Amino acid sequence: MRKFITPSKDTTIYQAYPTNNAGLDEILEIGKVVDTALVEPSYVSASARSLLYFDLPTTASVSSAANYFLSLKLANASDVQRNQKLVVYQVSRSWDEGSGYFYQNVQNVNDGATWRQCALNTSWSMFGADILTSSTSASITLSEYPLQDIKIDVTNIIRPIVSQSLQNTFYGLVVQFPTTDEVNLYNQGNIKVFSAQTHTIHQPTLEVAWDDQAFSTGSLVAIPSTTVKIVASNLQESYAKGDVAKISFVVRDQYPLRSFDSTLRYKNKYYLPTSSYYSIVDTQSNVTIVPFDSYSKVSCDSNGSYIVLDTAPLYSGRFYTLKLKIDTGSYSKTISTDTLFRIV
Repeated sequence: MRKFITPSKDTTIYQAYPTNNAGLDEILEIGKVVDTALVEPSYVSASARSLLYFDLPTTASVSSAANYFLSLKLANASDVQRNQKLVVYQVSRSWDEGSGYFYQNVQNVNDGATWRQCALNTSWSMFGADILTSSTSASITLSEYPLQDIKIDVTNIIRPIVSQSLQNTFYGLVVQFPTTDEVNLYNQGNIKVFSAQTHTIHQPTLEVAWDDQAFSTGSLVAIPSTTVKIVASNLQESYAKGDVAKISFVVRDQYPLRSFDSTLRYKNKYYLPTSSYYSIVDTQSNVTIVPFDSYSKVSCDSNGSYIVLDTAPLYSGRFYTLKLKIDTGSYSKTISTDTLFRIV
């Protein structure tokens, strides 16, 4: 099971532009941004940090064993050093997103977070945001080239907050280069990711994921081979955003033997193995929203195999494809349901 939470607010704060708010920009930046007005811009004092705040779930809505991942979709990157590390800390003070734009005409709006202030006429205790650097943190090393979308495991930060119902003490996350890299003259890397204000499908998300597979096969039998037909029997053409639906699968012989008894040859006969997974793909962009992994397992009851489709993370007006991956141990096969569904 997965839940996707988008930011309630996000922004970038710039050391080289300490009074500029960027709350409404479609891009978040991490790394270095120099003051181009200087004759000799310095990368020593050019840090860019991204702030993101999410409304955290409650213990009643997620599993106590849930894992949490901060997912950032890459827009662009330049001069990023090999094996660049990113760190994530908690912000320890409330802040406002603001209504400024860094790269557009309205550059000097100061009604939200900047390098120097957390809100209008309210300064951070320390420039660059009040950060719990001595508390639990998370990190990732960017080892793939070219750079890919960024997914950081922040379970060690978020799970204790949720499990202890300390959501009122949570003020968000900051993503930045390590301090040693921020003050390194020769580190000039810049990473741009899409913000909550993007007009694409690539908003940042806090992904909450846990294994919710239930398995009871009843009188059904395991699939005998790869020559089976799988049909999502009740998958509708459209769903309202936010709908949660149980999607059932009919699993039968693709080429049933001809017989002369009264048994229905095309009835549901088999169940998919426990190592079966589903995936949801944005059809137009071919972007995978839900991947095949341990958090997208297919369940089973006495009526057959099924999944619980949560449409909350999907975008209205777009088409999606449901795919299955079956792994029996002796073979692995990916199957498309050949049926598109739309969120309205």
